[in-house]
Amino acid sequence: MDIVCVGDCGIDHYLPSGDRYFGGITANFARHAQHEFPAGDAIRIVSCVGDDEGADLVLSSLVDSGIDCHISRLNGNTPVQCIETKPDGEKDFVRYDEGVLGDFQFTDKQRQIIAASNLLVAPVFLQIVGLFDELMSINTEGSVAIDFADFLQYPDFDLLEKHIGQVDIGFFGLTSKDQETIEQVRLLAEKHSKLFVVTLGADGSRAYYGAESFACDAIPVDEVVDTTGAGDAFAAGFLSRYCHDNNIPGAMQRGAVLAAQIVGQVGSHYIEHQIKGV
Repeated sequence: MDIVCVGDCGIDHYLPSGDRYFGGITANFARHAQHEFPAGDAIRIVSCVGDDEGADLVLSSLVDSGIDCHISRLNGNTPVQCIETKPDGEKDFVRYDEGVLGDFQFTDKQRQIIAASNLLVAPVFLQIVGLFDELMSINTEGSVAIDFADFLQYPDFDLLEKHIGQVDIGFFGLTSKDQETIEQVRLLAEKHSKLFVVTLGADGSRAYYGAESFACDAIPVDEVVDTTGAGDAFAAGFLSRYCHDNNIPGAMQRGAVLAAQIVGQVGSHYIEHQIKGV
């Protein structure tokens, strides 16, 4: 398979410590996917960074990763997500600077890579809706998996329904309190025969495939340190299994395992020995 990951590669800036890690939904997913998908599958990134020190951190973090990178380097700032962690380990995204991502346009070569994908994986959130609209205008015969990353705070069903014809698999990070939103997601999955996956943190996950429903418990952890990137890890684990065997419960279980390992560390970076030891 040819898996093309499109979207944000940037810096996770932790406050008040000032610690910085390579991050971004697309970057996190791609690094997990490189380890989770079979060795014969190709993982590619289409993204952009600036011409600042943040770009150097991003690009150096991808050296020897095995990921085929198509990352434009533009004049300006690399995207930065400022994060605070609460005592219970839950993340708080306090500020986001999309930097050069706000004006990013795909090159002809990047469009060709996207169009040729067997699996296209991308996030959408408020600051990159324009880029997402452009991405959805590119025809691809492969499957399309989208992380609707703002649905916890801004459940934009208009945006979802605008592009629902192109989306095969959707991921939604919510909480068990968001029953109205979950029910709307379920109804749309049934109406349009889609596979929509709702992650609920410690309450596990739910998947809706047409009229079918599935549930999976979260994996217990000794201590939740930082939930940043847990959803990205879940998506990589889920898709690595589902795209090869169509087993939804098994895919949900693998996603839960990866998510549990990520929340036990600071930052969304990949710790190889933890995940490969499962």
